Amino acid sequence: MILSFVLKKPLISTLIIVGVLTLVFFIMSFFIKKVDPMKKTPLWLIPFIMIIEIVNNFVKDTIGKRWKSYSPWFLTLVIFIFFANTSAVYLLDNPTGYLVITFTLAMCSFVVIQATGIVSLGIGGYLHSFIEPNPVMLPMNIISEISLPISLCLRLFGNVVSGTVISILIKKSFGWFSLPVMPFINVLFDIAFSIIQVAVFVILSIIFTSQKIKDEEKIYSKD
Repeated sequence: MILSFVLKKPLISTLIIVGVLTLVFFIMSFFIKKVDPMKKTPLWLIPFIMIIEIVNNFVKDTIGKRWKSYSPWFLTLVIFIFFANTSAVYLLDNPTGYLVITFTLAMCSFVVIQATGIVSLGIGGYLHSFIEPNPVMLPMNIISEISLPISLCLRLFGNVVSGTVISILIKKSFGWFSLPVMPFINVLFDIAFSIIQVAVFVILSIIFTSQKIKDEEKIYSKD
């Protein structure tokens, strides 16, 4: 009963965030279609273009010629994790403050990483990578792969929870005297630290994915 209640809270927040974002971007698509590329870019569109370019350029430089297959996924991670981390600002329960959500995100990245290794190296090459540089390393390589999603999960969860704990400690320690500084503390942890957490999770996911790709495929191609 308690577990069911706990699971409902992050699940409801997640569904609300996904639903609102889906609706917003669906509406935006109609406005974007009307934008004339030969004219000046509307100001409201510039931040979105900047974020897309940052993600695309990093994926191109890190993953290489297959970047078009990966950029949408990593961009989705950026958007969802940012709004999940900052959900307290718009009075929602923070989904990334629950292990079940951060573990799910980590497992999604883990599946993408392992699938990349199979596609790039082939099944034989992928399995052979577990005994490199020599067969003695097999147990260590397996542990390394298993610990990858756990590391991603706990890092994101720990950063979110630590920010909440620090905010609560400040309120408890200073009482009413904390009111003047709490808006700045909330902005710091809800906005600034959220951006850092998004960057760390996504950058690590991209780097781990890149490590599964053959070196010759990491060269960016316009094709």
